[in-house]
Amino acid sequence: MTLPKVDYTIQLRGRYQAKIRVPEKIRKHWDGQEVYQKSLKTSDPKIAEKEVRRLRAIMDTQLEQAKAEEGWQALARHLPPDQKALLDGAGGLSGLIKQFQDGKAALAFIEAGAPADAGTFDMEDGPDGAPVKVLTDIFTNPEELQVAVAEHRAASAAVRAQTNARGRILRQVGQDVDLVGDVFSLRDLVEDWAPSVDVHTAENARTYVRRFTEYHGEIALQALTDDQLREFTDALKGLPKIQSGKRREMTFQQLIADTKRVGDAVVKYDTRKKYFDMLRGLMSHAVARGFVKVDPWAHMKLVKPKGKHSAEKPRRAFTAEEVGKILDFVEGSNAEQYGVSTIDRWAPWIAAHHGLRIQETCQLRTCDFKDIDGVWSMQITDEGDHQKTKNAASVRWVPVHPALIAAGLRGVVEARPADAFAFKEWGRYSRRLEELTPDDRGRVSAKYGKRFKTLLRSKLKIEDTKAVFHSFRHRFKDACDNVNISDAHRRYLSGRANEDATEDGYGDGAGMRYLLDSLEQVDPMRE
Repeated sequence: MTLPKVDYTIQLRGRYQAKIRVPEKIRKHWDGQEVYQKSLKTSDPKIAEKEVRRLRAIMDTQLEQAKAEEGWQALARHLPPDQKALLDGAGGLSGLIKQFQDGKAALAFIEAGAPADAGTFDMEDGPDGAPVKVLTDIFTNPEELQVAVAEHRAASAAVRAQTNARGRILRQVGQDVDLVGDVFSLRDLVEDWAPSVDVHTAENARTYVRRFTEYHGEIALQALTDDQLREFTDALKGLPKIQSGKRREMTFQQLIADTKRVGDAVVKYDTRKKYFDMLRGLMSHAVARGFVKVDPWAHMKLVKPKGKHSAEKPRRAFTAEEVGKILDFVEGSNAEQYGVSTIDRWAPWIAAHHGLRIQETCQLRTCDFKDIDGVWSMQITDEGDHQKTKNAASVRWVPVHPALIAAGLRGVVEARPADAFAFKEWGRYSRRLEELTPDDRGRVSAKYGKRFKTLLRSKLKIEDTKAVFHSFRHRFKDACDNVNISDAHRRYLSGRANEDATEDGYGDGAGMRYLLDSLEQVDPMRE
C-alpha cells in the first residue's frame, strides 16, 4: 500500500522513515552521519510530518549555534594570550559566560554584606530569596571596624577585577554584556593613546599593559595605586630576557615560573625601566585627557641599581677589519640576494659610512635623495608610510658619503620608481626581486635583520653576539673621532641630540658643503 507523500521521508513496509541530510557543521551531534535515516513508526502522514518538522527544527537550532560558535571563535583568535588563557580555562564561550554571571552574583552578595558602623553582619536569604543582613556582632573597637572594611573592600575589588576581565573577553567575542562599575582601565587607555604614536611603539605599550593586567587583573584607572606599580616593577625582575617562540603565548605568571624552572637569564634594569616609563607615560596621558584627575604614579621613580663602571656593554663596534670583510662580501657576492639593487647589498655600506640604524636604512625612499646646494644628499625622516625615527634629532638631511657614490649608489636610486623604497630584496620563496614590505609591527627592516644576522654568524663567522647591525653605528662614531671632526658635525650626521638642548632648537644646522667636508674624512675601514 502506498502512503501519501511526506517531505524528508521515505516509505518502508507501510511506515514512514525520516531521511534528512545533515549539514556538515552539525554532524558531530548526529554520530557523524551525512544523512539521518530512522523509522518514525507510523503510517499517519500528519504524525510523520510533525515528527519531521521537530527533527528539522533541532537541526536548524544546532546549525545556528554552530554558526555563532564559528563567529566567536574567529574573534577569539585575535585575543592576547592572557585573555585566550581565560577563555580556554573556562572551556569556551558558554563556560566563560557562566563564570561571568557567577562573578556578578558573588559581587552583589559581597557588596550587600558590607560592614556598617554599627557592627558586622552575616547574610541570609530573605522571604523573596534576596540576600539580607543579619547583625551578628557589635563593634566595640573602631580599629576592628577599620580592618573589616579594608578586608571587605579588598575582596570586592578582587572579585570585580576578575569578573570584568571575563566580561571584556565576552565583549571582544561579540557578546553584549554589562561590566561592573567604573571599568575604564589601562587597556582602554592604551587604545586611546595608540593613534598618537607609531605602530611599533603602540604594540610595545599593549604588551606592557597586558603584562601589568596579567599580574594585577583588570583595574579601573581610578583604582590604581603606587603600590601596584611598585609591586609590578619588582616582579619584572623575574621576567626572562628571551621571550620568543612558545613564550610569546605565556602569561606573566607562566613566564616567571618557566624562567625559574630552566634557570634562564632575566631582564636587566633598562628593560624594567621601559615598562615603568611607558606605564607612567600612559597615566600622564590619562590626566591630560581627563580620565583621572590625579596621577597616582607621578611621584614615583625607579631606583637604578649601582653597577660596575667596568661592566661590559651589551653591544660593541665593528672593527675596521670586520667592516671591510662585510662590505667586500656583499659587493663581491654573485648571489641574487646581494644583487645591485638590493637592501642586502647596500644596507651595510650605508650604515658603515653614515651610522644609520637598521630601520632608518631599510626605509629610505627614492624621494629621500636629492641635490642640495650642489651636494647629493639623503634624508632620514618619518614622513612617509612605514617610516619612523627614534626622536626629533634623528630627522635630518645629510650629504651622501663619496664612497657610496663611487660604489654606484646614485645610479641604483635614480633607476627606481618615484616614492618607492630605494631598494628591493630577494624573495626567499618567490625566488625573484620583491618590494620591501612592512611586518605586522610596521617595520620594513624585520626580514633583512634576520638575514644580516645569518650573514654575520654563518657566512662570515663573526660569532661574537655583541656584534650586530647597530655595531656599524658604534664604528661610525669611532671613525669620526679618529679624524677629529667637530662634535657638532658628528652629532648632526649621526642624528644625535645636541648636548645643549636649548641650543639644539636654534638654526638649521651646518650647510651641506661643510658637512661633506667633515664626512669625506670618515673612513670606517681605516684604523
